[in-house]
Amino acid sequence: MAKEFTLQALPLFIVVVLLVWITQVLRLFDIITTKGQGIFTLLLQSSLTTPSLAMALIYITMAIGLVRVLRSMQQSRELHSIHSLKKTASLWQALGVFIFGGMIFVTLVANIINPYSLKTSTKLNEEIAANLISSTLNPNQFSEISPNLVIVIGGRSMNGKIINFFADDRRDPKTHKTFISNEAEIIYDEEGYNISLIDGTAQFMREDNQFTQVSFNKYEISLKRIGTDIKQTTIKETSSFQLILEGTRAGKISATVWKELNIRFSETLRVLALCLLVGAIASYPHARRGRNLLPLEAVVLVIGLGERAIGSVLEKTVITGAYTSGLLLIMFAIIIIFLRQGIFKSNKNSRVLA
Repeated sequence: MAKEFTLQALPLFIVVVLLVWITQVLRLFDIITTKGQGIFTLLLQSSLTTPSLAMALIYITMAIGLVRVLRSMQQSRELHSIHSLKKTASLWQALGVFIFGGMIFVTLVANIINPYSLKTSTKLNEEIAANLISSTLNPNQFSEISPNLVIVIGGRSMNGKIINFFADDRRDPKTHKTFISNEAEIIYDEEGYNISLIDGTAQFMREDNQFTQVSFNKYEISLKRIGTDIKQTTIKETSSFQLILEGTRAGKISATVWKELNIRFSETLRVLALCLLVGAIASYPHARRGRNLLPLEAVVLVIGLGERAIGSVLEKTVITGAYTSGLLLIMFAIIIIFLRQGIFKSNKNSRVLA
């Protein structure tokens, strides 16, 4: 029976992943049109950004797969037979195997696969930015390297150095940064690609209109920050095991790391919560012949998205807030199970007395 649940959920998951991947391809199409990269780079980059988005829908596809199988069992009267023959233990055992397998899969994606994909994507962004700045940019032409980051160069010398470098960085809403230098070059070290600025100034305008200007002989800017969103941190690119290991070595795990770990493991809890709720609603037989006004798949979709929206709000206010909405669904599912068990027993006793 667990195999039937999986066979129903797997095609839905594959379709969701393909749709997300196609969306990412369209979103990143500027890699080819404005950044001078090839089709292979586009496909690779879109694939690397797919796990983080697809992960948000895994638990919903699993729940919809459960709904379809349980509804088929209801229509074929198989659920009635299971309950009348007191074989509900085998049904819940199959549900448990299916849910447990989904929890393991989501845990691997959230804690290992997705951080690795983000790290690889960032490294690829560095290479794209380095190639764009070093060889693709046209002199005296403004080019947007990433959203709200504009760079213009005056030209290139015979030895490959950039002449008259200018960068305007508005990605951080709290600080507007401007870099101006007579020369610049792309260098690579063990930490990645960097822009080495020579003889220039760095200007910082904060949101309170405080202005700061610093002159320098040499200044290096990491392309890891230029090629990606400035809010992206290395924590999201590090596996949970490594985060815990580093925190253990340091003697303390920071609140930021705990929050990130809670967000990741809340994805595992969502699988348990939503699938358990579906089991509580749809694994009991009923005598209704008419169709519901709203398909149960749509109800599951609304509940799943609503739970994620609530969790997203709570995770910003409380360090363990990401678990709250999932725990509420689990409590609701347990209450339904207790009620359904009581109703089923009362109906059975009434038939015996009659």
